[in-house]
Amino acid sequence: MLAVLESPRNNGAETLASTPKAITNGHQNCPAPSKSHLRIRLARANEASAIAEFTNAISPGRDHFLPATFGNATGVEWLMKRGKFLLAEDEKQIIGCAYLEPHFEASRLALLAVTPRQQRAGIGSQLLEAAERMSSSMQCLFMHLRVMNLHWEIIRFCQRRGYLEFGIESLNGNEPISLHCHFVRMFKQLKPDYAF
Repeated sequence: MLAVLESPRNNGAETLASTPKAITNGHQNCPAPSKSHLRIRLARANEASAIAEFTNAISPGRDHFLPATFGNATGVEWLMKRGKFLLAEDEKQIIGCAYLEPHFEASRLALLAVTPRQQRAGIGSQLLEAAERMSSSMQCLFMHLRVMNLHWEIIRFCQRRGYLEFGIESLNGNEPISLHCHFVRMFKQLKPDYAF
């Protein structure tokens, strides 16, 4: 897959990622979409409804900790003013989405999602790499994220990509931290030489 990002400068596209590697972790390998049918790009302002539909379709009531703002067009429009959505799409539809918010010296990855039928095909890795490149181009030195401790597969996914754990956080900011169920905070130092 050659991931591209639409650029307003030349009305063309810039390369963000290289050919994917299939990620199996001992599970059945899912074929990745071909190079000509998959791209990663910045979401346009008029795609808030499509992003909300995608997030609702991939987590219908499964993830109680996904902020409600991702599930409705008004919330997505509000998020677009604060950060950036990256979309992975094939020739038919959105199959992956990442959302990041730049902050002073660091950006926060608040969403990385791939449609279930395309998981373990390298799309999440490519979205993560594109988000890191975008963050670095915005002069961010680090990428921060948080994962629920029960999602150990996602934690291992992040660790394999260079993320380190640096703390834990309560699922609800008003309650004490539970050792059984909490968020794991992770970070990665970004390469400063990315150009976007």
